[in-house]
Amino acid sequence: MAMIAFKCPDITVVVVDINQARIDAWNSDALPIYEPGLPEIVAACRGRNLFFSTDTHKHVGEADIVFVSVNTPTKTRGVGAGKAADLTYWEGAARMIAAVSMTSKIVVEKSTVPVKTAEAIEKVLTRNVAAPGVRFDILSNPEFLAEGGGGGGGAREDGRG
Repeated sequence: MAMIAFKCPDITVVVVDINQARIDAWNSDALPIYEPGLPEIVAACRGRNLFFSTDTHKHVGEADIVFVSVNTPTKTRGVGAGKAADLTYWEGAARMIAAVSMTSKIVVEKSTVPVKTAEAIEKVLTRNVAAPGVRFDILSNPEFLAEGGGGGGGAREDGRG
């Protein structure tokens, strides 16, 4: 999101999280993840067109595009325990997006999720939408890291990954 803000200064980017400590870190000089060059990009954009907030309902409700990057740990019980992804956090995020959206949105899955997750998320969004006429288009921009595999995963400037 920092790179989108950096490359598109006319677009406002708001990163939201329910974890106040994480947002506080993003708003400080001690960023919560390490990626070469990231501190300089965040410093150049923060407060200009890049913002960090815990007010998820406000900012998701106002957004045109929502990138969802949530934990997808391995299921510990039930069908697929020890092997399948637990989509509980994704479903919770989708329910919140549906509840606060008064306008149509593009929702981008930006997590390590199984094939066909977009279809399942679309059903959750559609069944829980609060405002009439609101539509959701789901795009997939998957991460290819295991849980805890580090930050990053974004495209390289040379277009190779």
